[in-house]
Amino acid sequence: MVTADLYPIFEQGLARLGLQAGQQIVVALGGGVDSQTILDLTDRYRRNYPQYRYLAIHLDHSFHPKSGAWSAFLQNDCERRNFPYLIEPLHIVQGPRESKEAIGRDARYAGLAERTEHNAVILIGQHRSDQIETFLLQLKRGAGPKGLSAMAFEAPFVGQRRLCRPLLSISKSELYAYGEAFKVQWIEDDTNYDTRIERNFLRHDIIPRLKSRWPAIEHTVLRSAELCAEHEGLLNELLSGLMETISQGNVLALEGWQQRSVAMQKAILRRWLEQNGAKMPSAAVLSELIQQLSRLPQGKVGVRWGTWAVQRNKRQLILTFVDKD
Repeated sequence: MVTADLYPIFEQGLARLGLQAGQQIVVALGGGVDSQTILDLTDRYRRNYPQYRYLAIHLDHSFHPKSGAWSAFLQNDCERRNFPYLIEPLHIVQGPRESKEAIGRDARYAGLAERTEHNAVILIGQHRSDQIETFLLQLKRGAGPKGLSAMAFEAPFVGQRRLCRPLLSISKSELYAYGEAFKVQWIEDDTNYDTRIERNFLRHDIIPRLKSRWPAIEHTVLRSAELCAEHEGLLNELLSGLMETISQGNVLALEGWQQRSVAMQKAILRRWLEQNGAKMPSAAVLSELIQQLSRLPQGKVGVRWGTWAVQRNKRQLILTFVDKD
């Protein structure tokens, strides 16, 4: 059954966040029915909860020839609502072996971190149909529990910021029903039908076939993702005390390193890199780093991936951000 009014679900979701008066609530705008629904719900929420500070952000990386018109549409919609907004261009340089979609996504998230307060809650319009797409993409890439947790309702971001997906349990059809019932205006991106893009290939060619065979597949994938997220959360909890003793910013102490299992070494490295906002290296790069560390206690260590590098300085690992060649 399609639920027209999603506001009660939205309000209950935000109640779980433990928001403090004056805290910043940010809507990440894209222009589609998902983010425009989030904006409309947040606008309604704002009237009932004026003690928070609100902002909508749209970052335009100009990948689509109509992106300028989309930015103008979003600006007009925010002004019509008298909703505070920030709309800015993103300047992106694509490398020869980089996915345009991936670098665009990374740039948008980095831009959101730069333009929001340290403890902001950033609302993302991702929904249940997005969850199965993300799960299958991560499965195709050979991801572990962290990747397969796909998207959580609430996730830590940069600093004390948090990402929140209040409509993660909602289907795309329910979003359209809400938009039509409450006269939400949105943009239909024609590139969403280009099946050369991996996510669109799954959305239009693969997932409909899965749902026709197993109608409950979205719900079961959501449950598997939640179990993976629980596993990852438990591991973080178990490692938190250790990380406080061996991690100091971009420096990781190596005392007792050789006595740890390879699985523990990988878990420590992943969390250290994550704490510093570094892009996660591939499994091959991580294995190479582990191998270098195992050769000699004081031997040379140096690996690089993208714009990040790790080197050893005596009994410490140093993480640095480097310019591209």
